[in-house]
Formats: sequence, structure tokens, C-alpha cells
Amino acid sequence: MNPFLSSLSGKLAERWVATLVLPGALFIAAVVCAARLGHRSAFDLVSVTGWIVREAPRLPVAAAVFLLAGATATAMAAQAVGSLAEAVWTRPWRGPAAWLARGLVALRGRLFDRAAAKAGVDPVSAYRPRHPAWIGERFRLLNARIAGQYHGLDLGLVWPRLWLLVPETVRTPVQAAESQFRSATRLVGWGVLYLVLGIYWYPAALAGIGAVAVGWSRARSTTATLTTLIEGTVDTHLDTIVTALGHTVPAAGFTGELARRINDRLAKGD
Repeated sequence: MNPFLSSLSGKLAERWVATLVLPGALFIAAVVCAARLGHRSAFDLVSVTGWIVREAPRLPVAAAVFLLAGATATAMAAQAVGSLAEAVWTRPWRGPAAWLARGLVALRGRLFDRAAAKAGVDPVSAYRPRHPAWIGERFRLLNARIAGQYHGLDLGLVWPRLWLLVPETVRTPVQAAESQFRSATRLVGWGVLYLVLGIYWYPAALAGIGAVAVGWSRARSTTATLTTLIEGTVDTHLDTIVTALGHTVPAAGFTGELARRINDRLAKGD
């Protein structure tokens, strides 16, 4: 047990340094540049480096601890901003934002109809856009596709139980995609913080724009991967949870009655 705990603590420390301390320390360095240089001498990094070399030996230990705490707090703030971005992408828009959401959904709907007409297909109404953000729509469409294919089966009820039953070889790529999605949201969070710092030092704004753009692009690509993997897992392992719940898939295929019974069982009759 002791070697296991030592290994676990080592991995946690490495992750803490990689995801919190190092990015936070880089941001603190950018704050120093903003304070020392401003917009007028934005790229005079030589003077900042010389100032750090002169002042670093004079800093007490308490200052080093304070800087470490500041770097960690900044990283946590970036994570919080990233979580807010994820909420905007995936959750319904409330309050005044609902008016904007309706306009965006209407625009997405017109583009959807135009693409369907160009392709000469009659689209399923459940597949029409209903979320203002592409990422949120992709996750909503995942639920709609599962419900449509399996006669109303509720993915939100099935997925947590199915996750307990699938083998590790199936979990690994899903976990990797989810981890990449979280990393993308954190990158967006960092980008927003750098954009704010750009008010005082414009190179930080340039870095912030780049971080937000790359994070958003990565979030879109990993969303596509993640939703595809989840849908594929359900398609290939649905019989596992059906069997675990004491049912069998009829020879004719998955039926609406079986979907209703599974939903009722997992929802506890609610």
C-alpha cells in the first residue's frame, strides 16, 4: 500500500505542477511585465529580466510562498473561467441571454434547412438545431440520436450505468477525449485572463486572443470525438446493460416497450 500511495502522491504533485503552478507562474511573469513595461515599452523584456535578476535574491521566503500561492490561485481562476465557458457552450441560456439564444437558434435553423434542401433530404425534426452553441448542439444531438435509434431510450439514464459495465479498453479513449475537452476549456480560461491583462500590456491581449481561439477550436474537435465515442459505446455495448438489468433484446431488434421498461427501471418510476 505504501508504494502505491507514494506513487499516487507523486502523480498528483506532478499534475498540480503541470496544470496549476507552471501556467500560473507564467501568468505572474506576464503581470510583472505589464507592471514594469506597460504599452509604451511593451517588448523591452531585457529590462524586466535585469530587474528580476537584481531583486530575486532580496526576496524573503514569505514572498516566494506568496508568489506560489498567487500562481495557484490564478490557475484556479482560469479553471473557473473555463468552467463558465463550458456552461455557456453546453447549458441552456437563461435570462436576457435567452433572447440572443433564440436568434442564434433561428439562424442555425435556417442554415440547417438550406443544407437539407441542397442535399435533397427531409431532415428529422428532432435533429433541427435547438441550442445556440455548436458544442451544446452536438451534445444535444447525441441524446436525440440515441433516443431516435432506440425508441426513446434516455441516454442520461443509461450512460452512468453502462460506464460501470464496459471494459477498460472502452473507457480509455472516452476518458482521453474528455480530458482533452477539459484542457481546451482551461485554455480558454487562460485566454480570457490574458485578455484582461492586455488592458495594461497589449502583448498579453495578443496571447489571450490566440489562447481563446485555439481552446475553442480544440473544444469543438474534442466534442466531435467525445460524442462519437459515447454514441459508439452505446451502439456496441447496449446489450450489456440490457442483460445486466435482466432483459433480452428481441430477435426483431430493440423495441419501444423495452426502452420504456429500461427508462422506468433506471428512473425508479419517476
